[in-house]
Amino acid sequence: MAVWTVYLSLGLLVALNASVETRPVEKNKHCNICETGWTAYGCRCFKFFNELKSCICVWPMVGTLLLYTAMRSTLFIKNLIRRTTHASTPAWIGGHMAYYLWFWSDGTYMNYRLWSYGQPSDYLKDDHCVEMNSVNGNWNNVKCDEKKPFVCVHTEPASEESV
Repeated sequence: MAVWTVYLSLGLLVALNASVETRPVEKNKHCNICETGWTAYGCRCFKFFNELKSCICVWPMVGTLLLYTAMRSTLFIKNLIRRTTHASTPAWIGGHMAYYLWFWSDGTYMNYRLWSYGQPSDYLKDDHCVEMNSVNGNWNNVKCDEKKPFVCVHTEPASEESV
């Protein structure tokens, strides 16, 4: 009986993870198709770059680093990374601390946070950038000069039909 419970629980967990993996973009709903190599989620295009860069070197990249808005985005990003690396890889998501407040790479204040237990930590050290951790998709604050892969997002402009 306990074995069936474990199998059912694992099946449910896999189904829940897969159910939020993608959300199709409807062409007639103010969204365009993403460029090659980018993945659509809602009306935004995401890309995981499996290149090791420091957080500071990543900020000038085309598009902005990830701006989280909801838990569903967290699961989508976690799955995007896993599909690319076949592992749970920590990645920069574009958050940083300034004056003990947390902001996104575009300067927007972080009104959504998903910190791991005990995080953020080490305010007095140089742990002023945010990574998605490799276990559950929660966040850690880490040194900005560490080299990690990263996730970028950009919003496609509305199509001419919808203007």
